[in-house]
Amino acid sequence: MRMRGIAIVAAVLVALPAAAQTHRVLAQQAEILREVGGAYQGPQAAYVARIGERVAAAAGLPGSCVFTIVDAEEVNAFTAPPGCYVYVTRGLLGVLNSEAELAAVLGHELAHVAARHAQKQQGQEVLTGLAAALVGAATRSDLAAGVARRAGKLGLLSYSRNQEYEADTLSMRYLPIAGYAPSGLPDVLAGLQRQDEFTATISRRPAREAPGWARTHPLTNDRIRRAATQAEQPELQDASGRNAETYLLALDGMVYGDEPEQGYVSGRAFRHPGLGVAFEAPSGFQLADETGAVRISGPDGMRGEFATGRASVSRLEDYADQVLRGVVGDAPVERGRPTRTRINGVEAVVLPARAPSRNGLMEVVVAAYAVDGDRAYHFATIAPAGRGAVFDSMYDSFRRFSDPSGARGSPRISVVRVRPGDTTESLATRMTGEAPVERFLMLNALERGQPLIPGQRVKLVTRDRASR
Repeated sequence: MRMRGIAIVAAVLVALPAAAQTHRVLAQQAEILREVGGAYQGPQAAYVARIGERVAAAAGLPGSCVFTIVDAEEVNAFTAPPGCYVYVTRGLLGVLNSEAELAAVLGHELAHVAARHAQKQQGQEVLTGLAAALVGAATRSDLAAGVARRAGKLGLLSYSRNQEYEADTLSMRYLPIAGYAPSGLPDVLAGLQRQDEFTATISRRPAREAPGWARTHPLTNDRIRRAATQAEQPELQDASGRNAETYLLALDGMVYGDEPEQGYVSGRAFRHPGLGVAFEAPSGFQLADETGAVRISGPDGMRGEFATGRASVSRLEDYADQVLRGVVGDAPVERGRPTRTRINGVEAVVLPARAPSRNGLMEVVVAAYAVDGDRAYHFATIAPAGRGAVFDSMYDSFRRFSDPSGARGSPRISVVRVRPGDTTESLATRMTGEAPVERFLMLNALERGQPLIPGQRVKLVTRDRASR
């Protein structure tokens, strides 16, 4: 998996000349950035870098860090050693509501660097994703590693509880030095809880699968209470800056959610106008459009991915078998008989199997489709024995897709002023996407029934830039 490679690279770098070290680190960071979605190039990039440098100076790391916005809707922030490379997704930026909150996120990541937490965690990997869930460990299969990497690609390091507490404490020390309110950190943690609850609501699942940032930085009630208590300490009250309006104005116009030309999720449906394919997940399942794959997650550990590869119609069974071997790795597997069929006019192969895991016997199914010459698509799914049929409707829903109106405009964050008479409900009517009222409340850190104040700025999600 990727983190093992990073640990090895870090060890090798010590013996390399300085110029070679720099080249190797830059190449490594570029590879990581490609894996997680690439860099977002909007005007917010310079803004985040400016705030990051301000906090880095307070952390004793002036001029030594690189700050990058990742072009991904997942809510996350992380560092990638060696060196000081801090990444924050535009999905996380959309959840925040003040410059103090942004500074708290960056300060937390910088604290991990300053305290050398990554070096202390070398060799300890986060085993996430389809393959890891099956075999309980990373395999040597490149395809299996790719499946696991894509499913958990923003979960690069897992820190201990004490390391998280230390990073929280250090971040709140940096904030007043940089001119920000220490309350930015508990505000961030509360915002992450709201975002997870919102995601659980629209996907109709229990709020138990942690959001991305919380997977790498465990988000517990104890941690939130601890951060709030620390923020109230007299020695941390040297500054009261939140800079909420400055932050919202900087955020105005940033892309929100999926880029439609790269495929987009709408409820349980996935559509990709560029590739011309679409499908629907089963009821009760959630889709996450990630770089290189669509992640599918449901109750009781049932999960899967949808991705593309290369295979002709005549080699479709070989392709399905390659995907299966990549998923199960070295685990013993009871391979079923592949079935050739046509689904919505598309040549397909469905390959069932059973494999043991730490949670008992699991059903693994690969459904592969041949489209447009040598382009192939596949689902790879996992479910407890006897429950794999839940995915049948999804396999049958795969089809060619065309969008005669062309690619939709990208949803963007529009920041507007509240006018007299505006309500949550009236402003939410201008929002695009599912559950507009709930999304408006979540994005703006508001409670249901909380009155809006004329003149305050709020975030909307629109396809066209909202006026005022």
